[in-house]
Amino acid sequence: MEHKYFKKVCVANRGEIACRVIRACHKLGIQTLVLYSDPDKNSLAVKLSDCAVPLGGTTALESYLNIEKVVSTAKKHGADALHPGYGFLSENSDLAIACEKSGICFIGPRPEAMDKMGMKNLARDIVNGLGLPIVPGYNGDDQSLGRLEKEAKKIGYPILIKAAAGGGGKGMQVVESEKNLAQAIEAAKRNAKSAFGDDTILIEKYFPIIKHIEIQVLADHSGHTVHLFERECSVQRRHQKIIEESPSPSVSPELREKMGQAAVNIARSVQYLGAGTVEFIVDPLTKNFYFLEMNTRIQVEHPITEEVTGVDLVEWQLRIAQGEALSLQQNSLKQTGHAIECRLYAEDWRHDFLPMSGKVLRWREVRGAGIRIDHGLEDGTEIGIFYDPMLAKVVAHGNSRAESTRKMQWLLSRLELLGLTTNHALLSKILEHPHFIDGSYGTNFLSLYGESFKKASAPELHQEVVCSVWLKDWFDRRRAQKILPGLASGWRNNFYRPSKIEYECEGQKYSILYRYQDDAFEVQINGGATQKIALIECDERSVSFNLTDRRLQFSVINSWVHHPVLGPMQVTQVPRFKEVVVAGMANRYLSSMPGKIVKVFVRQGDKVKAGDELVIIESMKMENSVAAHKTGVVKDVFVASGQMVEKNEQLIQLEGEE
Repeated sequence: MEHKYFKKVCVANRGEIACRVIRACHKLGIQTLVLYSDPDKNSLAVKLSDCAVPLGGTTALESYLNIEKVVSTAKKHGADALHPGYGFLSENSDLAIACEKSGICFIGPRPEAMDKMGMKNLARDIVNGLGLPIVPGYNGDDQSLGRLEKEAKKIGYPILIKAAAGGGGKGMQVVESEKNLAQAIEAAKRNAKSAFGDDTILIEKYFPIIKHIEIQVLADHSGHTVHLFERECSVQRRHQKIIEESPSPSVSPELREKMGQAAVNIARSVQYLGAGTVEFIVDPLTKNFYFLEMNTRIQVEHPITEEVTGVDLVEWQLRIAQGEALSLQQNSLKQTGHAIECRLYAEDWRHDFLPMSGKVLRWREVRGAGIRIDHGLEDGTEIGIFYDPMLAKVVAHGNSRAESTRKMQWLLSRLELLGLTTNHALLSKILEHPHFIDGSYGTNFLSLYGESFKKASAPELHQEVVCSVWLKDWFDRRRAQKILPGLASGWRNNFYRPSKIEYECEGQKYSILYRYQDDAFEVQINGGATQKIALIECDERSVSFNLTDRRLQFSVINSWVHHPVLGPMQVTQVPRFKEVVVAGMANRYLSSMPGKIVKVFVRQGDKVKAGDELVIIESMKMENSVAAHKTGVVKDVFVASGQMVEKNEQLIQLEGEE
């Protein structure tokens, strides 16, 4: 193929992957054009790009999933190539065809290969024809409820329902029995349509105990194809990966060779071009592996492969798309050391991983040897409700698995993100668990141990957090004091009772009794032993103090604290006077998060029983169901389908029945 050089690449994505592609383009001296939706107008990707053009709209369907708008805008502004990133339209052959018709080079596989491998149902047939084992399932054109019920019964429960046109675990539904099938199919189709623009689904046998292993491949125009070894992605929540590592502690050299060759054969069978990933599940007992799917795009977790192989995968995507021959040879590729990636999500992992939104008040990344953080964040970044809640990918590379794990634990303790709840503490807890350390974990890891992670950490750690906010509040009040500002705090001409203030952190209340004298505080927390606390330094963003015999320092902004073990914590002051409870409020159902009302199941006057669905709310591509917790009659419905709601907004009110 003739070798050409791109002048301007359109980046048709957002967030950290948009920033990653921009940097790869700049490394090769290529200008970039970023397309953005209304919520992303002030994003870091927009600021990093040479040129940024609005697509308009707020939802993915209105912007990043609108093929005509994406391609026409790229063409209008002089892009000669387009990189789709991951998610959105990255596995949609219609985008590749539209680019080709407009004279724009699509940076990815050929449309024919995308159709064969990007559609999970077709991919299963192709791989089965190669003589490779596949997961039992149904991927037919007949998507009627009757046919799907019949096939599910034939496969045998439990089953997994997934989108045929996309990946990333979005909208997957595990169904344990036939009675839940219809509801799960409806939800899976709705999610598939929202995330990928196609509501086709497939059904597979669900294996509760399994290893999720994937193989990275690269291929050029001549058909030269190599694999860049495996990544283990078995730590998952909601069927989405949260920790990945390479090499896998469960893959022997012999198994690595077999799986790598299988991935290469699959790629060659469809004349694959560019970067792709072949996913397998592995039986941890027999070491048998089964084809799961092929992702015809760059993967979220590609950095750990880059770290252990030294190969820049995004750069090679660009080079191959320009017609350059792949110079990498299989026998010269090797894994050096070990790398771990942790995905930092805006979510409340203690409460069913509910997505969180808000403003980033402080973002401080860590730099150093073997440390990499891919992100699209800066102070002031707004995390909205319209897109995936992933904030950053934190990567540690070391000489061994033990070293990279220790480095990741240290890295997480230093990484600061304040302003919204994240899964920071969960990541740290996983890395410390014996079954992660010995590598024996599977995809059921969090279902087995997730509840144990929710147990409160040592009380003294939470007390440190609460004390830091209390001292910051005290200092701010002292600084704002206008009456007798020179009078020493706590001065009295006679003995006085300690002052009292109360805070709440993670549902626990902390009552602080304190008296200030001799440049220090005498403090009792929740009636415990008296401790001496001396404030050392306090400013707008941090506080340092001596607690008995220890010196502590924390970043504190508004009510948010960064704790090296607990991660970002929010501490709120409890009002001195109790809020008056209005009669009937106990029967009102409130939104647990900001989002969009997908469906309302009830009308005024309807009778419901405990467990009946009332409303479905979508936020950050995740659906959450609000169900009745008792029998009653619907008194009021405050929302309608398509409506946007804020956190704690009223949804439904019931009248209870005894």
